[in-house]
Amino acid sequence: MQSLSTRSAALGVALAATLSAGLMTPSPAQAAPPTITTFVCPIDNGGGRFYCFVDYSSDSSPTVSWTGGGTTINDTGHSDFYGRCSIGGTFTVTVTVTNASGSTSRTSRSTVCRGGPVIL
Repeated sequence: MQSLSTRSAALGVALAATLSAGLMTPSPAQAAPPTITTFVCPIDNGGGRFYCFVDYSSDSSPTVSWTGGGTTINDTGHSDFYGRCSIGGTFTVTVTVTNASGSTSRTSRSTVCRGGPVIL
């Protein structure tokens, strides 16, 4: 059986070796892909018009892209997308938020484009 002093010395050597090897050094934080917190699409404004928006968070500079024809307005953490659709036809919209660590996407359900009065 080892004495207490022998075990203590061995523990000290093992701890010193671990620390010198850098095993106790914390690693830098890893960046993460963007997180989409809210996605609403489409909001049917009537008259063959639609509106969508997304709220997101990102720990590095993001880009936001939308599928389909429309107009995009981007702000920090928020993006709006609106446009026209063919009345009676169906459409889907996809938004993708990308940063240096990856991308996150959401796609709307297939929606029938409605006519009628324009709702502002």
